[in-house]
Amino acid sequence: MAEAGAVGDAGGDDGGERASERSGAGDRRRSSHGGTGTSSEQILQTGAVLLRGFICDRAHRDGMADSVTMEELGGTEQQLADPSTKRLSDCLRRIGDELDENVELQRMIAQVSTDSPKEVFFRVAMEMFSDGNFNWGRVVALFYFACKLVLKALCAKIPELIRTIIGWTMDYLRDHVLQWIQEQGGWQGLLSYFGTPTWQTVGIFVAGVLTASLTIWKMS
Repeated sequence: MAEAGAVGDAGGDDGGERASERSGAGDRRRSSHGGTGTSSEQILQTGAVLLRGFICDRAHRDGMADSVTMEELGGTEQQLADPSTKRLSDCLRRIGDELDENVELQRMIAQVSTDSPKEVFFRVAMEMFSDGNFNWGRVVALFYFACKLVLKALCAKIPELIRTIIGWTMDYLRDHVLQWIQEQGGWQGLLSYFGTPTWQTVGIFVAGVLTASLTIWKMS
C-alpha cells in the first residue's frame, strides 16, 4: 500500500522531478562557482549539489552506498570536489551525524509514512518556517528531512520518488528561503553559523526544530 501511495503522489507531480533535472543541468554547467555565488541561480545550483551530496553521504552511512549515486540524483561527483563546496558538505555531514544520534528525532521520523510523501514534506517544511524566522539550523533541518524521505523511498524500492523529493526541496528553497540565503551572502554564511557554537549545540537546535514540526504535523 505504501508503494502505491508514494508512486501515485510522485506521478501526480512531475514538476519536482523536472526542477531537479533542470538544476542538475545547471550544476554541471556552472560547477566551477562552487559555494561562492550569490545570484539566485548560483545559490539554487549550489543548494542542489549540497543536497545530493548529503543524501549520498547519509545513504552510505546507512549501509546503502550501492543504492544511489550523484549521477542517479542528477549531479556528478566532480561537483563535490570544489573546495568551497567540500567545506559546506563537511558541515552538513557533521550535523547529520549529530542528528542521527538523536533518539527522539529518529523515533519521530520512523513514524513518517511514504503513503503521501508530498503532503508530509510540504506540511513539515511549512511548519519549520511558520513563524517567519529564518536561520541556517532550519535550512539544515529541511535538508535532513528531505534526505530521510529519500532514504525511506530507497528502502521501499520506489526509486522514481527520489528525484521528485529533491525537486520539492529545491522548489521550497526557491519560493521561501532563497531571498534569505542571498541576504546572508550565499551558502558561505553556513560556514560562519557552524563555526560559532559547538556541534552538539547546533545538533540539539536542529533536532528540536524538526521534532517540533513533526509533532505538530502528527497532531494536525
